[in-house]
Amino acid sequence: MARETIGFIGLGDMGEPMAARLLDHGFRVLSCVHRRREAIEALKLKGIVEKRNPREVAAESDILVTIVIDQEQTEHVLRGLDGAVASMRPGSTLVIMSTLAPVYCQALAAELRAKSIDLVDCPVSGARIGAEKGTLALIAGGDLTAIERCRAPLETMGTIYNCGPVGMGMVTKLANNAVSLMTVSLVLEARAMAAAHGVDMETVMAVMRNGTANSFIVQAWGWIEANLERGLPIMLKDLRACRDAAAAKGIPMTMLDTHLAKDWDHIAANMKSP
Repeated sequence: MARETIGFIGLGDMGEPMAARLLDHGFRVLSCVHRRREAIEALKLKGIVEKRNPREVAAESDILVTIVIDQEQTEHVLRGLDGAVASMRPGSTLVIMSTLAPVYCQALAAELRAKSIDLVDCPVSGARIGAEKGTLALIAGGDLTAIERCRAPLETMGTIYNCGPVGMGMVTKLANNAVSLMTVSLVLEARAMAAAHGVDMETVMAVMRNGTANSFIVQAWGWIEANLERGLPIMLKDLRACRDAAAAKGIPMTMLDTHLAKDWDHIAANMKSP
């Protein structure tokens, strides 16, 4: 049985290694330039097929994956000029891997269902290192049949966690990000306190890695610190989306509210930790 053709739009820090894993596992992968050419040129060495725009990618795809920065970019890819939705075939599946509002995915799924197209919301967690190693958490929401249809390509990237119907992948990812991203700020503050007392930062981090403070954030601190300033807008976007999802169900998130009330312009200007 022939393998599915995978359309993959969003060859950024996460998307490029994820698409590379699909190619390494023998999938035919189509893409187009979204923001920069460098990634698609590198992936051509592995066999990726370049199309002119999302519409052309979708027209030939059994499964279309999008992993762009936010809802605005997702809308442009899907419904902008030469957008993908217009050419998706009945029986195909859209997999959204960006972290977006659950209600956005649910509304889009209803629209696509009328065209006999399935939607799986499947944001990921594990950072670029997980994308490169194929150890991401794939946080899926959607119809069980649709998720199963996507299992083979998705499992090249990591482990699938089925969270329920459409939108629940996003809900679970937002919960995950609330914990992990707020931990980033706590590590920054803890390091600053220890540095003010003259403690060596390598020792502090060694203790955290081997003590009760250990976490993915602590383990990956070198990579996180190097990307803090660039990643801040995405971090805040995800935290605000989590707050909105909580508010929709009347759930208070006092710690998250306090976190978002910080002077992030000042923090960004002094982003490097001790």
